[in-house]
Amino acid sequence: MHAMFIHPNFPAQFGHAAHYLSTRLGWQCTCVTQVDSSQAQLPFNRVTYCVTERSTPSGPSKLNVLLDNAWAVYGALKSLPQLRPDIIVGHLTYGTLVYLKNLYECPMVGYYELMPPPYWSNEMALRPEFPPPEHTRLFNATFHAMNYLQGSLIDAAYTPTRFQLDNAPDLVRSKARVIHDGVDMDALQRREIPRPTTFHGVTIGANTRVVTYAARGLESVRGFDIFMKVAKRISQEYADVVFLIAGDDHTYYGHEMHHIRHPCFRQYVLSQDQYHPAQFIFLGMVPPDDLATLFSLSDLHIYLTVPFVLSWSLIWAMAAGCTLLASDTPPLREAIDPDVHGLLHDFHDVDGLAAKALAVLKNPPEYRHLGQAAVQRVRERYELNICMEKLVELLRNPRGG
Repeated sequence: MHAMFIHPNFPAQFGHAAHYLSTRLGWQCTCVTQVDSSQAQLPFNRVTYCVTERSTPSGPSKLNVLLDNAWAVYGALKSLPQLRPDIIVGHLTYGTLVYLKNLYECPMVGYYELMPPPYWSNEMALRPEFPPPEHTRLFNATFHAMNYLQGSLIDAAYTPTRFQLDNAPDLVRSKARVIHDGVDMDALQRREIPRPTTFHGVTIGANTRVVTYAARGLESVRGFDIFMKVAKRISQEYADVVFLIAGDDHTYYGHEMHHIRHPCFRQYVLSQDQYHPAQFIFLGMVPPDDLATLFSLSDLHIYLTVPFVLSWSLIWAMAAGCTLLASDTPPLREAIDPDVHGLLHDFHDVDGLAAKALAVLKNPPEYRHLGQAAVQRVRERYELNICMEKLVELLRNPRGG
């Protein structure tokens, strides 16, 4: 079986799958990407294509950029007639599958991520405080046309959560099933770390409370500003507390950068109040081994999001047995049963979130059963092998019957 995965920023959502199929099942796999992976030791083939347009799909500003991307994929694969995949998997947002029916007769599977609300509606403002400007609204009317365009040519689709499936266009939803990307539980298994200890140069005493926050970017969609307000309330109650914050200074999803006069949202948030630098530790992007240690040190992990794609970091924190305090939004209710796998509370209620956080930090052992239940939830629903078995079943029979 020869599976071809196409994503401009591979490995993205396809790295685990390609590795699993290659190493566990012995499938031939090919990744097609715009990223130079020539130095990586990958157990599968790779094809690197080049888009001649000035922009790239990682931050498109017009529909023709995506079409240029689709044309580049087509040209690269047309020049390699020896590649004959049995199945092709592509991310529906980027349009990489658009022209490939002219090259291959094999089935195609789409990975569906998310559609925004209608571009003219108020719901497109993921945070009402930071509404999208006109040009962003208008662009979304064309950018997400790729989901519709490719929905007609794919044989099947999959998406990580029920929330995303319910959000999909009818043409995609009718062909799709829920299959999460999966998490390697062995890599995230909770480690017992005696205190006092140090982490990234930070001394953590025997009685120090550790509160963690992790996101790809420190941005409004992931409630970074809400977290900092909650953290400030905690710091006023506990002198011996440290906040370990992982994530880079980039806005990936929201629109706040159109409204603030700062280089990044983190600087904007920090300018709104006084935060003791010895307590608030910004780690930037954290490598996997350090992330596992971060979660193992956590007495309380806070994860906040508006109704949006669920972060991998949330499932990773669950796999590591963290005591979780999260926003009470639809994606979270899918992963966490309230008071069973974690605590849920209104995204905007700083006082209520702070009260729940302080209750946990007053007696962390009293809440550790939540983390233990979260581990079990991941084992049953999000563990890598379980997810990959579902994906293999789909790839072996994408047309059903």
